[in-house]
Amino acid sequence: MTLSSHIDPDTIEDRIFQNSVSKATLISKYFKKFSGKSDQTKKNLQEHHERIVARFHGVANKYKLPDHSMAAKQAYDIVHDDLTLDGSTSLNLASFVNVHTEEESEKLIVENLTKNLADCDEYPMLIELQDRCISIIANMWHAPLLVEDSGIETPHHSQNFSRWKSRAIGTPCTGSSEAIMLGGLAMKKNWQSKRKAKGLPYDKPNILMASCAQVALEKFARYFDVENRLIGVSDKDFLIDINKIKENLDENTIGIFVIVGSTYTGGFENVEAISKLLDDYEKETGNWIPIHVDGASGGFIAPIIYPNLKWDFRIPRVMSISASGHKFGLVTAGLGWVLFRDEAWLPKELRFQLQYLGGLEESFSLNFSRPGYQVVHQYYNFLRLGRAGYYDIFDNCLINARLLSLFLEETGYFTCVSNLHLPAGMSTRDRDPKWDISLSQSFISEHDKFNAALPVVSFQLTKEFIEDYPEIPQSLISTLLRNKQWIIPNYDLPRINLPEVDENGEEHDDPSLQNEVNGENNQILRVVVKYNLTAQLLDKLMHDIANVVEMLIKSVELVRKNVKDLKSSGEEVTNDLVYNMLLSISNDGDERLIKFKNEDKKTDAKVVC
Repeated sequence: MTLSSHIDPDTIEDRIFQNSVSKATLISKYFKKFSGKSDQTKKNLQEHHERIVARFHGVANKYKLPDHSMAAKQAYDIVHDDLTLDGSTSLNLASFVNVHTEEESEKLIVENLTKNLADCDEYPMLIELQDRCISIIANMWHAPLLVEDSGIETPHHSQNFSRWKSRAIGTPCTGSSEAIMLGGLAMKKNWQSKRKAKGLPYDKPNILMASCAQVALEKFARYFDVENRLIGVSDKDFLIDINKIKENLDENTIGIFVIVGSTYTGGFENVEAISKLLDDYEKETGNWIPIHVDGASGGFIAPIIYPNLKWDFRIPRVMSISASGHKFGLVTAGLGWVLFRDEAWLPKELRFQLQYLGGLEESFSLNFSRPGYQVVHQYYNFLRLGRAGYYDIFDNCLINARLLSLFLEETGYFTCVSNLHLPAGMSTRDRDPKWDISLSQSFISEHDKFNAALPVVSFQLTKEFIEDYPEIPQSLISTLLRNKQWIIPNYDLPRINLPEVDENGEEHDDPSLQNEVNGENNQILRVVVKYNLTAQLLDKLMHDIANVVEMLIKSVELVRKNVKDLKSSGEEVTNDLVYNMLLSISNDGDERLIKFKNEDKKTDAKVVC
C-alpha cells in the first residue's frame, strides 16, 4: 500500500470561506426558489440547507473527523463526487488488475461482503469454497498427488481406503505480494533448518531474482533480511540473463524467484532452462537450490493457453508458486494464491494453530482478517467460465495484443519491445532479418507459434523517429493520451548491467553500464490488454495513438518553420515561440489557431479565435 502522511486542515482556505460575505449570498441564492413553495417543501428546508453547506464547505472537513453526523445520502454524494475525478477503470491500461465483474458475481460479492475469511468455524462453507479453489489451482499447476493404501477396508469390502502420501497445500493471500512473502519465507526456513542440522552458519542467506522483478519480490529480501542478488536482464528480451545466474549462486542461496509474466514486457522466463542449470550446479557443488515461480499474472494464463509449456510443478525443483486471483484470475482487487508442492515443504514453525471463536485453526499468513467475498468470486469464476471460458477470454486478449503490436510497428513510429507478436524463439532485439512482420498476421490466433507471454504490449519510438524528431520526448505521448482519458505509463526498462554494491550496502554505478549507452531507447510505453479492452476500444486506442504522434510531428514542424523564419530575419527565439508550441500541442497541432506576424522585425504571436 502507498504510505500516506497526516495532513492538517487547509486553514487558510477555511478562514477565507468562513469570512466570505459572498458565502451567504451564494447559499441564499439556492434557497430563493424554495420561498412560496408548499409546506412539504419547506419541511425539508433545513436538510437542504445542511446539504448545500456541506457541498460547498466540504474542503475544510476532509482531513479531520466532523463534529456532527450527516444524512447517508449527503455523505454518499460528497464521496461520490470526489471519486468522479478518478480515471476510468475501463481506460486504465497501466494496471494488470481485473476491473470487469458480472451482475451475478456482484450479487455474490454483496451477499458475502461482511464475511471474514479468518472465521473458519463460523463460515464453514466459505472455507469449503477456499479448499475447492486450492484444489482447482493445484490441478491446473500439476501439483503431485500421491496416495497409499491405508490397509483399512471400505464398508462393502470392495477396496481399501486410501490415504494421502503427498499433496499440495496452499492458502489465499492479500494479493500475490503476500504470496511472494510466504513462498520466500518457506525457502528461507527450509534452508536454515538444513544448515542448522549440519552445524553450518545460517545467518547470511541470499536469494536471486532478475532486475525485472516486481517490487514485491525485492520487498521480501529487504523485510526478511535476505541478501538480494539481482541478476541483470538479457539485452535481447529483457528477461533474466540465464548466463549470469551461476556466478551468483553459493551455499547460502536459499532459492531463486523465476518470473512467469514480466510486468515490463509480459514475457515468461524459462523455468525449465533455469532448473536444468540448477541441476548441473548441484552435480558440481552438491548445493540444492529450489525455485519459487512468481506467476502473478502468468499463473492463470500459462496453464490455459500454453498447456504444453513446462513451468509449474511438473518441474521437480519448483517448490512453490504464487499468483494473483485479481489479475487474470478475473477476481476483484485483493486476492492472491500461494501453493506449496507438498505439506513437507511448509515448515511447522511457520504454521500457527490457534483456538478462535470456538474452533481450532491452522494458518500460514502475514495477516489475519481478510475479506471472504474474494474467494467466493474466484470460485464463481471457476464455475462460470471453466477452462473453455478462460481460454476464450485469454485468446481474445492475446489476439488483440498482437493486433496492437502489429499496428504500432506498421505505423513506422514505434517498435515493440514485447515479444508476443514474434515467432517462438525470436526476440525484439534479435530478429531474423529475413522475417517479415506480415507473416504474423496470417497465423495471429495460433498461440503456440508465438512466444509465450501475457497480453502486454511494450513499445517505444524507433531510432529513426528519434533522430528525425529529437524534440519529442516519448513521455509526452503518455501525457497527451491521458488527456484523451487513456492511462498508459511511460517508464525505464529494467537494467541489463547492475551497479556494484560494496560491503556497506552502498551502490556504485558506472554510467557506461546503463542501457541507453548502447544507443537504444531505454524507455517503454506499456499497454495491458485485459478483458474489458473491447474491439471498439482497441480501434479507438490505435487511432488516438497515431493521432497524438501525428499532432506532435505537426507541432514540431510548425515551430521549426517559424524558428527558421525568425533566424533568417535576425530575430531571437523568445518565450512567445515556446508559448505557441505549447498552444499548438494543446490544440492538436492546428496551425489555424496560431498566427505568427513578422512586421518591421518585430515578432507578435497571437491566437486567432
